[in-house]
Amino acid sequence: MTGMLRREQSRSFGKVVVDYERGRPSYPTDAVQWLVDGARRVVDLGAGTGKFTASLVGAGREIVALEPQEQMAKQLSGAIVGAFAVCAGAEALPIRGGWADVVVVAQAFHWFDQERSLPEIARVLSPGGRLSLVWNVRDKSVDWVAELSRIAGQDNSAATRASLDASPYFAPFESRRFRMVQVLDRDSLIAHVRSRSMVASLPESERADVVERVMHLWDTHPDLRGRDLIELPYVTEVYRADVR
Repeated sequence: MTGMLRREQSRSFGKVVVDYERGRPSYPTDAVQWLVDGARRVVDLGAGTGKFTASLVGAGREIVALEPQEQMAKQLSGAIVGAFAVCAGAEALPIRGGWADVVVVAQAFHWFDQERSLPEIARVLSPGGRLSLVWNVRDKSVDWVAELSRIAGQDNSAATRASLDASPYFAPFESRRFRMVQVLDRDSLIAHVRSRSMVASLPESERADVVERVMHLWDTHPDLRGRDLIELPYVTEVYRADVR
C-alpha cells in the first residue's frame, strides 16, 4: 500500500463513526490483561471510538485516549467515562516524557508513520515501560469468513504484523494469540463491512455493491442462511515489547 493510499484509507474512518461503533468487536479480557498487566498509566493510541479504551477503565488506572480523526475523537470523548480523550496523532504525542507505563495500540499501528511515531512512543514511556499492540483478525479458516474477506477486503494490517521486529527504541516483540467470536445480526454485519477502510474509502455506489454481495452471502451460504444471529470468529493477535 502506498503512503498516499494509506493516508486516504485512514481518513475514511471519519465517515463511518456510527458503523465502526456498531460493527467492530471488543477484545478478549485475557488479551487485554496480557497487554497492560501491571500498568497504572496507559495511553490508548489511535483509540477510535473507544472499543479498547472501554476495557481499560477501572482497576485504578489513569488512561489517556488519543485519536487523530476528529469525528471519532468526539464519539470517544462522549462515550467513555474514566478516560481523558484528546484529538491527537501518534507522530506528536501531547504527553510529557516518561508518563506512561504502557502505550497500547489497538487495530491502528499499521496506519502510523513509524519513523516518527516510534521515538515519540518511546519518549512518553517510563523506564521499564512497554509498547503493546493488538489486532482482531477475522478467522479465514472458516469458509464463509474467507468469502466475506474476498468481498469486503483483506485485513490491511497483515504486512505490518508479519514484519514486526525490534527497533532502536524497543526490545524484540513477544506475541500471543487468543480466540473470540462477535455475535452479529444482519444490520451489525452491514455496519462491520461498511466500517472497513477498504470499503469506507470507495464511492457510495461501490460500497452499496459490496453490501449487496455480503447480504447475498448471508442469504445463501449454508452456515448463515435463515439465521437471525451469526458468530464471526477472530484470532486476536497481541504483541508487546519493552522500551530500551
